[in-house]
Amino acid sequence: MQSIYDELQTAMNAELTPKVVDLLVDIADHLIDRGERERAVEILTFALMYPMRSITFEIAEMRFRELEASICPRVLLDARTLAQELTLEDLVKLILAEFAE
Repeated sequence: MQSIYDELQTAMNAELTPKVVDLLVDIADHLIDRGERERAVEILTFALMYPMRSITFEIAEMRFRELEASICPRVLLDARTLAQELTLEDLVKLILAEFAE
């Protein structure tokens, strides 16, 4: 999983927003596999606010809908609030800091 975080940093540094969003969706997918559904829904909620390739959008929307059906409504509300408060740079910094821990 190391390489995806390196790719995220590189894409962010190069200001490649669609690539950053692709990687965020990949990270959310990985988090779902690890059972970290609340963190995944935060990332997907945020990612869905940005332009992305159509295939990435389909994956992100499908994963979000799956989580939405099974997660506490309060978590969804918190994810939407967080998505409104953070910038893309803020979210990437948080993800990279979490990975470094």
